[in-house]
Amino acid sequence: MAGFRAAHRYAKGLMLFAQEANQTDTVYAEMNEVVKSIKATPELKTFLNSPVIDAKKKEATLTQVYAQLSQTSKTFISLVVRQGRENILDKIAQQFVAIYDQNNAIVTAEITSAVVLDQTTIDKIVEQSKKGLAPNSQVKVVNKIDSSLIGGFVLKIGNIQIDSSIKTKIAALKQDFSKNEYIPKY
Repeated sequence: MAGFRAAHRYAKGLMLFAQEANQTDTVYAEMNEVVKSIKATPELKTFLNSPVIDAKKKEATLTQVYAQLSQTSKTFISLVVRQGRENILDKIAQQFVAIYDQNNAIVTAEITSAVVLDQTTIDKIVEQSKKGLAPNSQVKVVNKIDSSLIGGFVLKIGNIQIDSSIKTKIAALKQDFSKNEYIPKY
């Protein structure tokens, strides 16, 4: 993964900067927004990756795009651009979120389902998944839709995956039938 080590170092620096300013929660929310905005806007990603566009123009544009952010986040983003690392700004923000989550015992549960799940169902799945986690852990839910699952859901927490989808059950049945263990008696 290109830029991972640099992104991690910048994220650790931002964490220290945010802790000194006593704004870790604010910067955490803002870095989540930075990740979402860059992911949702391919033009912004292309703009940040362009070697043709001047750094001052990038800095001015990012100042306008992220005008609502705290001074701590704006100063950091400006520093990243001046250092020529704006192309990994999304990775830096993702790493900051990961460091914050780790420091605060926040675990991400990714629930992939065939249809949109209601909040009651999500709460039940999260409640069952909390049994295998540390008692003080908080669970952050990311709900994804994959219609190829047909029904059921796939839950990923860390390196644990629970697959109770219809697609997987059908594949297991196909595997069992392909063995053809039936021996006729004559």
